[in-house]
Amino acid sequence: MKNQLFTFLTILGPIVALAQTPKLGEFSQNEIDLKEVSYEPGAGAVYLVASGDARFFRSILETQYFFRMKILTEAGKENADFRIRYYAGSTNVEEVSGIKARISTYNGSVPQVLELGKENIFLVELGNGHKEYRISFPNVQVGSILELSYKTANKNIEFLDGWSFQKNVPVLFSKYKITMTPQLEYKMIGQGANFHRAEKSDSNGSYSWTLRDLYSLKEEPYMKNYRDYSDRVEFQLSRYQRAATTAGPEWEDFLNTWEKLGDGLIDYYTEKGFYRTNPLEREVLSLDLSKGTEKEKAEVAYYYVRDNFENEGEDMIYTKQTLPQLLKSKKGAPGELILAYMGILKSQGIECHPVLIGSKGYGRSEIVPFPFLNQFDEILLLAKLDGDFQFLDLSDPLAPFGYVDLDKHVKTGLMLDKKASKLIPIDIRHNSNRIVFSNIKLDAESGELVFDNIIRNYFYQGLASVHHLERLKKNNISLGKFLKDDLNNYEIRNAKVDDQLEEKNMVNITFQSFLKDASREELIIFNPFQISEFSKNPFTQEYRVFPVDFGFTFNETYTANLTIPDGYELDDYPANESITIEGSPVGFNYQTENLGGVFKITARLEVKNPLIQPARYGDLKFFMESVASKLAAPVVLKKAPDL
Repeated sequence: MKNQLFTFLTILGPIVALAQTPKLGEFSQNEIDLKEVSYEPGAGAVYLVASGDARFFRSILETQYFFRMKILTEAGKENADFRIRYYAGSTNVEEVSGIKARISTYNGSVPQVLELGKENIFLVELGNGHKEYRISFPNVQVGSILELSYKTANKNIEFLDGWSFQKNVPVLFSKYKITMTPQLEYKMIGQGANFHRAEKSDSNGSYSWTLRDLYSLKEEPYMKNYRDYSDRVEFQLSRYQRAATTAGPEWEDFLNTWEKLGDGLIDYYTEKGFYRTNPLEREVLSLDLSKGTEKEKAEVAYYYVRDNFENEGEDMIYTKQTLPQLLKSKKGAPGELILAYMGILKSQGIECHPVLIGSKGYGRSEIVPFPFLNQFDEILLLAKLDGDFQFLDLSDPLAPFGYVDLDKHVKTGLMLDKKASKLIPIDIRHNSNRIVFSNIKLDAESGELVFDNIIRNYFYQGLASVHHLERLKKNNISLGKFLKDDLNNYEIRNAKVDDQLEEKNMVNITFQSFLKDASREELIIFNPFQISEFSKNPFTQEYRVFPVDFGFTFNETYTANLTIPDGYELDDYPANESITIEGSPVGFNYQTENLGGVFKITARLEVKNPLIQPARYGDLKFFMESVASKLAAPVVLKKAPDL
């Protein structure tokens, strides 16, 4: 099919001339005078113009690019180096040509202009067919205007990358135009919070989208996958005209059903040997799956693959190795390990199917209900174990059986099933909580205020703590030292870890902390909750561009039991409080109780909906400020007056 398409397109000539694009050196007075971005003060640089103009020429998509950036601050000079990355492969799938670059710096009304030469433009081989042009602008000053234009020619016309409107700095004007050919039909996929307000045009097969005054793309607290929400437009071929007859054009469909897309991937995996029903090969004969239920067999096979194969490489839906090669090398990318695991389960007669997903951060917050292959990048496994379906994953070498990498906790995936592939919901349920318990008392002999602390992390909270402890181990940092860095006024003793994640989905951390010479003071002032991620408000910026994503639903419960020492009385402590925000996606409750000799303090933070939209950011910021204030608030003990 692909060869037919390319053969047909080679007879096509230019469709239309390129539309006029911005020209080097033609600035407006506003661009010359601009010193700050009004809606994003403090930005170090700004794209004044970013444009792409694409058209078809024979079997190639040619795109003319133009970028104009202004440096606004000293820190903004770090944006003066540009990269043009592309995939050439062995057949020049994509080529870059016509690079022009110049820098204009105004001292008064007359600019100093420098045209960049070959000494400022470098071509770098990145390996595996990937290349990159690096353009370095010299003598950049605050106020300099940098301009870059170039053209790409891309032979891969089944999937068009289209255009990303936002950049790492603010963009005042971003426009993409594409002129289609009547012989090709594409499905357009747009996304982003701003895309719906784009200025659009549609005339004689030419389509354009313009967006203005865009915030910079950058990570915000609790949003590492901002690319999923960026403003983009891209295309996938739906069908092409195979021939023209007197009765009308004859069309050939291209990946226009989920079944066709799925069958193509199944054929690919079958060629690689992953769809197998034959007995286990020699390399895995040490794996005994002769006993147990289907779930028990799946669990044994999971730990065999996880613990005996090296997990390396990028997680993706395509494999670099066949199954026999993987079994021999004992190392592979997560997707390859998942497919090998599938092969082992299938050899035991266990029903299982790969599920393609668009992981968090790959660029698609919602799967588009059209067989658009580029929206998938990673694999899950759906297995039927003793009559129940379960999602399985091998992305994380520290995760127990049944855990799925958090970046794969998405709403929808494509289940691959011969002639029956379809979108299915992905609902991964878990009870990820943290419980922190402290007994607090004054040691009459030593005069120390003693905290006996237990931190109990469940499910994904537990997995996160396992990763954190692993990082400490690699950096030769003891748990006690880490806790000491957080509690620098306290001495830490007897810090221990009890990892029961595989057996009970739980990791326990216990330690004692001591406030020395506390009894010497008239007032003993201390925070009853010594360990809390939210004792400082993580949301301090004035506005929010992207949603807040806590990652998963969870709750944290803190309990402190204070034994009132002889000769002391409570002088001050926080008041009870219960708060939430509109819609109740989060909630917080703080309660105190005097039990006669024991003062009990309980705080509970609950995140019911982990994704909170920017419109609610102001409320969330105020909410988390209240939470932080309570979790950091001290309790005060005062020596009782002598009677």
